[in-house]
Amino acid sequence: MELDSVILRIAGITNRSPVTSKLHERQEILDLSENSHEAVLRPMDPGGLSHALRAALASRMSTMNGDATLTAHYRALLQDDTQGTPELSRIADPAHAPSTKAGEWLAAVVRHVDLLTASPQSVTKSEIQALQAQGVGDADIVRITQLAGFVNYQVRFVAGLRLLSDTEQG
Repeated sequence: MELDSVILRIAGITNRSPVTSKLHERQEILDLSENSHEAVLRPMDPGGLSHALRAALASRMSTMNGDATLTAHYRALLQDDTQGTPELSRIADPAHAPSTKAGEWLAAVVRHVDLLTASPQSVTKSEIQALQAQGVGDADIVRITQLAGFVNYQVRFVAGLRLLSDTEQG
């Protein structure tokens, strides 16, 4: 099995893990998840969401979901990115909101990501209109939604793998 997968590394799955044999049957899911990670976090055309902003938002979401290992992964991506700024490092932490200097556009994006993570069922047409009112284009709204959907999926996939691995070992 190819263990060059973010999800498996984050979940702590190695070649020696008892669950590895079961994952052979799910290689396609792992491959698709890995491809999605790259497409959502580091697309060739990032639109209005730089790779650094995506990493900061992903770190924020994984922290909100309580996954320290995944948070560390995204913080490392942010630190490795040359476009990372102190402001992005601050918003990577859900305890901080963007400063007014950062602008209403970024504040709206962060509020939306928080809502998608904490209460996705609460997102309504008025939430989308609030983003648009701050100058967030439709394509970037889709990009934000894709990012939030993927990171929140990834958190749950990793949690499931950890549980499966713990069950197999115990």
